[in-house]
Amino acid sequence: ARLRGGQLTRLVGIPGSALQFRLPERLLELPKVPVDSIDTERVALDRRLDVQIAKRRTEAMAANPGLTKATRFINVLELGYTNESNTGERRQNGYEIEVELPLFDWGDARLARAEASYMPSVYRTADVAFTARAAVRERYQTYRTTYDVARQFRDEIVPLRKRIAEETLLRYNGMLIGVFELLADARDQIASVNASIEALRDFWLADTELEFALNGTSPGASLRTMAMPLGERDENH
Repeated sequence: ARLRGGQLTRLVGIPGSALQFRLPERLLELPKVPVDSIDTERVALDRRLDVQIAKRRTEAMAANPGLTKATRFINVLELGYTNESNTGERRQNGYEIEVELPLFDWGDARLARAEASYMPSVYRTADVAFTARAAVRERYQTYRTTYDVARQFRDEIVPLRKRIAEETLLRYNGMLIGVFELLADARDQIASVNASIEALRDFWLADTELEFALNGTSPGASLRTMAMPLGERDENH
């Protein structure tokens, strides 16, 4: 499907006067290796504004004058696991992906009010982090699936169809098959190439959606709609 300049400008969200679009004539090649799922989750928790805002709010509450000494730190992604520390220093062992917040000794009755507001904030941060992590995992599954499909087309299906076409041409030249068989095989080869291009397109759409998930936004529906053939778009509406 073709995307007009005005549509692309609205999709990007930048005034048309600010950009001059020059689109490549073909899709980018498939990356040699896909990104790692652990890396995407780590990047998302470091980069997403919703996670960072929730964490900063909780950390700001930890600056309460009465909360002077953190007894331990907790990774909100693993609330069942804490590393006791008498010094309040961050732990060096544990999980690769962390969103850590300090915990305090709530034994002093004077800190009851601080605890009542601080701990719900810790759990809200945990909820935001879990939601962000789940969103990235969902996008990554699509990303990895489309990558594997595109790679199979590139490395196996298209080369195989090419070899079959070469053999079919040799058989035709040897008058072992007729022109209709040759044309049928040519159609099959063209279909495999078109399917490979579509698979590559689906991968780059998934890659874009993953990138947006890493930053806490989701243009997926708009991108998918614009990529649909016009007939399919009309049917969905």
